[in-house]
Amino acid sequence: MPGGYTGKILRINLTDKSETIENPDSDFYRTYLGGGGFGTYYLLKETKADTDPLSPENVITIAPGITTGSAVSGVSRCSLTALSPETGGIGDSQAGGSFGPYLKRAGWDAVIITGKASAFSYIYIEDDKVSILDASPVKGKSILEARDLFEEMYGKKGVSVMQCGPAGERMVKYASVSSDLHDAYGRTGMGAVFGSKNLRAVVVKGTGQVAFDNPEGLKKLAQSAIKNIPNSGFVSTIKDHGTEGIVIGNAEAGNLCTHNYSTGFHKDYAKLDRSTWDDSFKGKGTTCYGCAVGCRKTVKAETPYKVTDRLGGPEFETIGLLGPNLDITDPVAVAKVNELCNTYGVDTITFGGIASYLAEGVEKGVITDEQLGYKGYGFGNPDGIIWLIEQIGKREGIGDILAEGFEAAIKHFGEETRKYAVHVKGHGFAVHMPQVKPSLALMYAVVPIGADHMSSEHDWLMTDDGEANRGLGILASDDAASTGTNKVRMAVYSQYYYSILDALNLCMFCWGAGSLYTYPELEELVKYSTGMDMTFFELMKAGERKITMMRLLNLRRGFTDKEDNLPVKMFEPLSDGPTKGRSVDKKAFENMKKQYYSFMGWDEKGVPTAGKVAELGLEWAV
Repeated sequence: MPGGYTGKILRINLTDKSETIENPDSDFYRTYLGGGGFGTYYLLKETKADTDPLSPENVITIAPGITTGSAVSGVSRCSLTALSPETGGIGDSQAGGSFGPYLKRAGWDAVIITGKASAFSYIYIEDDKVSILDASPVKGKSILEARDLFEEMYGKKGVSVMQCGPAGERMVKYASVSSDLHDAYGRTGMGAVFGSKNLRAVVVKGTGQVAFDNPEGLKKLAQSAIKNIPNSGFVSTIKDHGTEGIVIGNAEAGNLCTHNYSTGFHKDYAKLDRSTWDDSFKGKGTTCYGCAVGCRKTVKAETPYKVTDRLGGPEFETIGLLGPNLDITDPVAVAKVNELCNTYGVDTITFGGIASYLAEGVEKGVITDEQLGYKGYGFGNPDGIIWLIEQIGKREGIGDILAEGFEAAIKHFGEETRKYAVHVKGHGFAVHMPQVKPSLALMYAVVPIGADHMSSEHDWLMTDDGEANRGLGILASDDAASTGTNKVRMAVYSQYYYSILDALNLCMFCWGAGSLYTYPELEELVKYSTGMDMTFFELMKAGERKITMMRLLNLRRGFTDKEDNLPVKMFEPLSDGPTKGRSVDKKAFENMKKQYYSFMGWDEKGVPTAGKVAELGLEWAV
C-alpha cells in the first residue's frame, strides 16, 4: 500500500460479536480520503430511508484520514459519523486529541460498528486484537470516573478512550462523545447513538507506527508551522489564550450571541476573555497529538463553584452559548456548566440554545415556573442553568422532554414558543451571528448536519485580497456584509475546502484559509503522507463529493429545500451593540440560496442533477 494507510478497515457487529476486515483498494482512499467521507459512504451504502438513528441498523464510522498520525500540527483529528438522532439526517462530528493517531498506530484506517450489544459493553482494540467486553463497571459513571477506571485497566501510555457519558446511555438526543478528557465529538448526538447500541466506549491501544511515504517532507511541514506561529495573528492568540482569547474581538465586532441571539454584544463581554482572567483560575494548557499550537486551555476554581481542570475548559463557542447568550458573565459559572456538560456528555452548543430558549420563554411569560418545575429560572441565573443540565443529563422531570430537543420542547410548551427556538434541522446555532455574517446565514441553512460554523470560511475572507481568498479561485474581494454572487462563490468554494479538511481530519486552526499552512502545502501533506500526487483540483472535487453525498443521504431520508431555512428570530433586527439593527435580509437570503443550489449543480429544489451525480462518480448512490 502507499504510505499513510494500511488498507485495513475493521468491522464490528455488536449483535453477534463478530469482527471482519475490509481491504479497500487505493482508489477508495483517493476518492473518499477518510473521516466523514468514509462515514457518509457507508451510511449511503448500508442504511435505508427509514432507518431509525437509534436502531441497531444505524452504522457508526470512526475514521481518521490518510494523513492522520504524522507529527505535523493540526493533523490529529478523527471523525465520528452516523445517522443523527438530533436531526434525523446525516450526523458527523470531529475531535482532536490522540484517538485518531492511536487507531492508525493500531493498524486500522477506520472502524465500522453495526448492530446492538445484548449487554452493556465496550470495545477494546489492541493492535490486531479486538474484544467486546462487559462495561457494567462503568455504567452510569461520569466521563471522568469511567476514564479513571479504563486507565486503571489499560494504563496511560499509547491508550485513548472514546466514550459516551450518562447522557448518551440515556439517549439524550444531543449527547456528545468524549475523546479522553479534553476533546469532544460534541455535535449531532453521537453519544445517543453509542447509548442506543449498548456501547459505552471504544478503547484503543496502538503500539505500532504509521508508515508515511516521505517522513523528511513531513518534518519540513512540521517545522514550517513552528516558524509561522509567532506572526500568525489568530493562531498566535489561541496559542497564548486558547479560543477563550477571541471573546473581546468578536464582541467588539457585534458577533457575540447575547440574550438568545437578540443582540451581538454584551456590556460585560471582557470578563469572559481569558486574557482578563486571574492567573489562579487558569489551569494548564494541553495539546493534540503532534501539534505545536497547544490551543486547548483548562481552568480550575474553588469559588463560587468548584471546577476541576481535568475536563478541559470552555472554548469560545461554549463561552458564548453558556455565557452572554444566557446573560452570565462570571467565567467560573460558565466553566462549571461546561464541566457538568462534559461530565454527563452533552453538547454545550445545543444545550446552550435550549437553555436560552427556555429563558426567553420565561421572560416573555409563555413558559412558567410550574411548567419547568423550578422557581426563578431565567437569564443571568447560573444556579438555574446548573439545575437544568442536571435535569437533562439524568432525564429527570422536565429534562426528560428537553432531552428530545427543540421540537419536543415546542410541542410541550406550545407553538407560541417557536419564535425563541434558534436551530436548523434541530441543531442549535453556534456563537457566530448570521445577522452579522451573511455567508453564515446561507450556510447555517444548507449545511446537511444543521447549523454549523465550521463547514465554510466566514465573511472576512471576502475582504482579503491575497492568497487566502484568490487561492481558492474566488478572484474577487468585497465588503464582509455583501450578499451577492461573489459571496455565494466564496461560501461554496470554502465549503469544498473545509469539506476536504473534515475528510482528511485536519484542524482548521492550522489548515484553514489564511492560517499556518498554504493551499500548496496541503498538496505536499498528502504527497508526503501517501505518495499520491493529488492536485488541489482533485482535492476540491473530493470535498464537493462528500457534501453531495451528505445531501443525497438527507434527501433519501425525506429532507427537502423547506428544511434549508432559518428561524424567524434571524430576520428581526438586533437590539444593541455595534451591529444594532442588523438582521438577515430575507430576499437576499432567498437569492443566495437559489444561487448556492445552482453553483452546487443542484436543481431549484436542491436536488443534485443527474449530470452532477455522474461528474462526481456517485451514480451508485442514487
